[in-house]
Amino acid sequence: MVRIGHTVLGDKGTKICVPIVGTTMKEILDATAVACNTPCHVVELRIDYYERAHSIDSIIELLMLIKPQLKGRALLFTWRTKGEGGEKSISTKDYFTMLERLIPTGLVDAIDIELFFDQDRMLKTIEFAKVHGVTIVMSNHDFHGTPSHEVIVNRLIQMKKFLADVPKMAVMPHTTGDVLTLLEATAEVKALYPSDPIITMAMGPLGTVTRAAGALFGNAMTFASAGKASAPGQIDVHELKRILDTLDVDGVFIDGLCMNVECATEDIGEADDIIDLVGIIASSGAHQYVRAAGNGIVIGDFRYRIG
Repeated sequence: MVRIGHTVLGDKGTKICVPIVGTTMKEILDATAVACNTPCHVVELRIDYYERAHSIDSIIELLMLIKPQLKGRALLFTWRTKGEGGEKSISTKDYFTMLERLIPTGLVDAIDIELFFDQDRMLKTIEFAKVHGVTIVMSNHDFHGTPSHEVIVNRLIQMKKFLADVPKMAVMPHTTGDVLTLLEATAEVKALYPSDPIITMAMGPLGTVTRAAGALFGNAMTFASAGKASAPGQIDVHELKRILDTLDVDGVFIDGLCMNVECATEDIGEADDIIDLVGIIASSGAHQYVRAAGNGIVIGDFRYRIG
């Protein structure tokens, strides 16, 4: 398990993160106030949207105003680069200088670092963050397609080898099979690191199910909108909380091959809903990968039992 502020990832249930994507200080503060009146656990500041993002002093001033609004929620600080779907470009030097200025301030609980940066510079910043108790979310985003199963697994494992606290990967599916590729890869990596949280999601309408039922496959946190979304396919935070209250389950991973599933409810009817949910995926054209079987679900080489 890993903490982001007071929020524990890898504990029971899927945690919810709401991104803030305002461009002005007022927009950001207003959006933060809205987010902090929702059932989210973590607020992500997407600083690449901010009009003064290239000024570290302006970022610190903004964070000092955000901090009292959080009401105990954790803050994840993210500059999403242009190459991975972000709003602004930034040099490698400026990127890590910014992060290293922010880490010791106590104003951020976690920072997002993209996987494909200069390795030596990245490792130095990660070591610095760990000294100051700041959690590292290491990320990779593919807004164009879905890499192969092997590539997804290897990238998530590579993030762990770089000492990331929370590996994160997002892909853009074009078929139901793409969604299943991500879910199976997530389950495989979770089985290798059963005590460590990971975050994965498939974006867009096809990937919506991964935002609502990802914990079944090992996902620790999902991203939801409270106004403007930061990525395609994000569900409204209140609607997502309602879905999670009904369907949220945690997979228990054993030897990389088998999972038991603990339902968040003792209502067998709601457990049946989970089987029905995966049955919907199967009926959409990927029946060769997914089937409901009695009190369980079979997806590819993985078997899941309900109860």
